[in-house]
Amino acid sequence: MEGGERHLARILLLLACYISSLKNSSAGTSCPAECLCQTVVGSEATSELLVACTRGDQNTIPVDQLDRTADIIVIAPPPTRPNYLTIGPIFTQPAPFANLRELHIVNSNVPSIGQYSFWGLQNLRVLNLTHNNLTSIGADNFRGLINLTDLFLDHNNIEQMPSETFRHLTALKTLTLSQNQISALVPRLFRMLAKLFYLNLSDNPLVDLNPEVFKDIQHLRFFICRRCLLRRVNTQIYHLVPHLEELDLGENQFKYLTSDEFISLKKLRKLKLDGNQLSVIVDNMFGRNRELRVLTLARNRLALLAPAALNNLTNLMHLDISHNKIDRFHLQTFAPAVDSLKTINVSGNNLPLNEIALVLQMLPEIQSVGLANLSLQEVPPNFFIYNEHLVSLDVSWNKLTKFPYKLLTKTKFLQTLDMSRNRLHTLNEEDLQRLEAIAHIDLSKNHWRCDHCSVGTMLAYMTTTVLNSSIRHLTCHSPLRLHGVTFGELDFDKLEPCMGTHEAQMSVIAGLMLLCVAVFAAIAAALCCTRRRTAHYYTNEEKRREHAHEHPEELLGQTDLGSVATIHAPYHFVTKGS
Repeated sequence: MEGGERHLARILLLLACYISSLKNSSAGTSCPAECLCQTVVGSEATSELLVACTRGDQNTIPVDQLDRTADIIVIAPPPTRPNYLTIGPIFTQPAPFANLRELHIVNSNVPSIGQYSFWGLQNLRVLNLTHNNLTSIGADNFRGLINLTDLFLDHNNIEQMPSETFRHLTALKTLTLSQNQISALVPRLFRMLAKLFYLNLSDNPLVDLNPEVFKDIQHLRFFICRRCLLRRVNTQIYHLVPHLEELDLGENQFKYLTSDEFISLKKLRKLKLDGNQLSVIVDNMFGRNRELRVLTLARNRLALLAPAALNNLTNLMHLDISHNKIDRFHLQTFAPAVDSLKTINVSGNNLPLNEIALVLQMLPEIQSVGLANLSLQEVPPNFFIYNEHLVSLDVSWNKLTKFPYKLLTKTKFLQTLDMSRNRLHTLNEEDLQRLEAIAHIDLSKNHWRCDHCSVGTMLAYMTTTVLNSSIRHLTCHSPLRLHGVTFGELDFDKLEPCMGTHEAQMSVIAGLMLLCVAVFAAIAAALCCTRRRTAHYYTNEEKRREHAHEHPEELLGQTDLGSVATIHAPYHFVTKGS
């Protein structure tokens, strides 16, 4: 966990500590009525005084009533009761908070930061001003914070920042500016930030990145710019930050990348290019990125990976190529990563199972496989016969109607299984026994049939085994009167009769009735057809006879008039004789 995510977790941890000990506020401390004060164990296993003001609807910060020895101050109201605060030099008068190491003021509609607001807070390490209404910031806002290492300004309305905005923060290591309205980065914006190693500019309408900006942060290790409307990145930037270990350019508008795009980033370990418009990954594109561990190419327009697309990636561990248009593989593509690859996600492509099976045969060390959204109706029992180390499997969003028991008996170490959004309607005792050995299961959004035979065994397991939490929240799909009812709400006495008894009998009777109707209709049609043919025959026979008497030569197949007269002579003689 890095940057903003790490410190968000830190806030949650602090609040959890404070909530768990609401009744044990520290004795001998000065604590405002709207806040709670508690001694907690800090990140370095030392005792720290935490002041948490989380009730909301505050218009001022009760600084005069706060204990000046506080180590951490958290002002974080619930979203439904935001604060409306202003910030000035309130933390320095009449005496500064000499011990203050972390200050979090979030969701408080702060419109601006006054000059010298944090002057004297020389021990402050973390300043979190996320989810406010800041529109601009300047250098004087942060004067005096000589030891600040982490600054979080996400989810504000900052539109612009002048050059050298952060020049007083010479110890700064983490800077997050995501979810603002920044449209341009001016030259020398990051001057004096030589120690900066984490920068997040995501969700700003930047469109372009000025290489001049990166000259002052050449030791940058993590750069994130998701949803920044970028179409290209000037590769000179990569020359200026050669120590980059993680680059996240997901959900931008890249349509192509050159074969030497990342040639300068020899220390790159994680590269995210998901959600762009890439149509091809050419040979040797990552040939110089031998340290690459994670490569994410999901949700692009890839139809094929070139045979040497992963060339030299002998340390690649996680590959995500899901939700593209890939319909076949070059097996040599995966050859460089045969011994290192642990995770592969091919979900949402146009791949037949035999193509996937061939790749999995090459990857005996694979531990996680994504096969979601592939329209699978079944998976062969021996599909993972070469992947005995599999611990995670995602087959969600498919068309599976039966639980793949035989398949999962081959995966003895499976710990995570996602079978949500399929067409399963029941699980038998054998299926449930296999599921008991899997720690994390998702069976939601299936076509669960709630009658005695289909759901009875599942309900019994729900109350007696570890599957309780996995089954209790499943919802009935049929019959209609129980649609949407959770298994936890079901009552055995109100379940439908088994499909194998009453409903099945009704289905058989209905089938026999339809068969009888079909047979009767066929007989009637045959009789009708016979009558029509008979009538047609007699009508034509009469016409044929009349025609034969009038033209006997046609009936006999002769056209010689003499022959005709000879034949008819006896007829005329008999007539005369009579």
